[in-house]
Amino acid sequence: MLLPKIFHIYVKPPYDFDLNCRVFGYDKPMPEVYEDGVWRRAVRLVSGKLIPVALRFIGTVEEPKIEVKYFQTVSEQEKKELTKKLDWMFSFSQDLTALYAFMDKDPVLSDLKRRFYGLKAGSIGATVFETIIKSIIQQQISIRVAFSITNKIVTRFGEHTETEDTIYHDFPTPKKLDDASLEEIRQCGLSWRKAEYIKGIAEKVADGEFDSEGLILLSNEQVAETLTKFRGVGTWTAEMVLSAGLKRNTTIPAGDLGIKRTFSRFYSDDKLLSEAEVRKIAENWGEFTKDIVYYISCTERV
Repeated sequence: MLLPKIFHIYVKPPYDFDLNCRVFGYDKPMPEVYEDGVWRRAVRLVSGKLIPVALRFIGTVEEPKIEVKYFQTVSEQEKKELTKKLDWMFSFSQDLTALYAFMDKDPVLSDLKRRFYGLKAGSIGATVFETIIKSIIQQQISIRVAFSITNKIVTRFGEHTETEDTIYHDFPTPKKLDDASLEEIRQCGLSWRKAEYIKGIAEKVADGEFDSEGLILLSNEQVAETLTKFRGVGTWTAEMVLSAGLKRNTTIPAGDLGIKRTFSRFYSDDKLLSEAEVRKIAENWGEFTKDIVYYISCTERV
């Protein structure tokens, strides 16, 4: 049996690992799992190698340090790639100084900063493809239901590896979802239309007709234009991919019902705001929009 290896990531403070794992955590694989203070999932490198990793916090909020335990032989270059992927997902290297200085100027935002001190908005996927599929799943349903569906898709179609009697899941590859039948995808709790949307995108990526990972190199406008050409992908989904996946600072999925509700709680005494009103409130947040929206969204979860 291969013995686990360990390296450490020194996170830009402040950082609350437990808070970051809990705010949108779920009790079953999505494919990540967080339990007993340990976050784990299988992370696929560009080469296709699947690395089971387990993260544990061994520092403090002001001196944050992450222990990364991995169960695979990797080169130094592969370790760098793994570290970069983890930073992408967790935003370990993000500096919160300017964001917090901005939030301190507003009583509502200042209270959010206090409540979620050390929270960083990462990406909801290890790959852009994963982000797109998760965003489609979340269309017009509660986050809890979306998590349940995601779990079923992960455990049915995703590759997994086991070590030390623990299973580490990865998100399904485009080919795996392309090879699945619409009925098999639908059985995970999706509507026929969503199953068709997911399979359609997976097919284009698997066939090499759509480079989903290449979206990272495009502008916000180009990403939105590219994504909305796909059946089932509208403005809301494109903005979700931009903000929650590609971590673009100035974007907001303002049409999301959950976001409208949470904005309404803070800015209109629970009178439901329109999409336009949400955008109006956020228009002065500039480069801090994504992070502030994330903090507001987290009030529904913690």
